[in-house]
Amino acid sequence: MILKDDFVYTIKEASDIVGVSTRTLSRIAKKNNLEKIDNRYLFNGSFILKVFADELKELARVGESLAKDGESLAKGNQDKDLEIAALKREIEILKLKLKEYEISDNERIEVFTKDEFKIFETRLIEWQYQQKEIEKIETEIQDIKTTSKENVEHYKNLFEYQRKQSDRILQIHEKLVTSINELTESAIQRNHIEAKDKKYL
Repeated sequence: MILKDDFVYTIKEASDIVGVSTRTLSRIAKKNNLEKIDNRYLFNGSFILKVFADELKELARVGESLAKDGESLAKGNQDKDLEIAALKREIEILKLKLKEYEISDNERIEVFTKDEFKIFETRLIEWQYQQKEIEKIETEIQDIKTTSKENVEHYKNLFEYQRKQSDRILQIHEKLVTSINELTESAIQRNHIEAKDKKYL
């Protein structure tokens, strides 16, 4: 069957063209949000070409190779069983290659025009730059927080030192006042005794 990008194909026709099971095609259609008509998926030739471009090229190459092999076999009048075995082997190889391109549930295929891809690429570069700026700012904020904590701890220690110094000075003053009071009291008593002795009182 010849694939044309402006034709519409049923899931069975698409399966025959690309050599992928209808179940796999249904899954691909669902992931790419293809619309259903009469509860069936229909595939545009352009969609098949985009999604299975590499596989179709491989199929064309294999088809040409098989055609040449077929001609050689026909010319050489060899047994047709060899041709069938070769075809089956090629089909198995293609199936294995197609499995490499199956999309998992957490993946999606996006198709961009060249202009759209340029915009996407620019946005991606901008995002990477912004991400680096954010990381830089976060580092600066963390440094400020660390410095602030160190400053707070420093002033806290300084305040504690000043408080202890004030307490010591207060204790010294209290002792000084007590000593002065004791000396004054002692002097008063001594003067009183002397006054008595001298009979001033």
